[in-house]
Amino acid sequence: MQRHLILVFLCAAFFMVGCTKPPYRAPDKSLAQLNGDYTDCYSQASLTANTPPYPDNLFRTVTEQTDQCMKSRGYTGGCLFY
Repeated sequence: MQRHLILVFLCAAFFMVGCTKPPYRAPDKSLAQLNGDYTDCYSQASLTANTPPYPDNLFRTVTEQTDQCMKSRGYTGGCLFY
């Protein structure tokens, strides 16, 4: 039973680590640059979405605007595992 708990814990930790980085990539940019660009795009999208008139789906609007901003900066969608 204890082995199963350890295995479950390790699997959960593995999946949580994969979710800690923004879901974008660009071969010519560093992780620090990616985090800075993501923070900037997400902040701008959040400010825009939280200004009247408010969108029907706040989360989707922020996600879509962040995605557009990141694509305009040369990023593509995709998970980073490093």
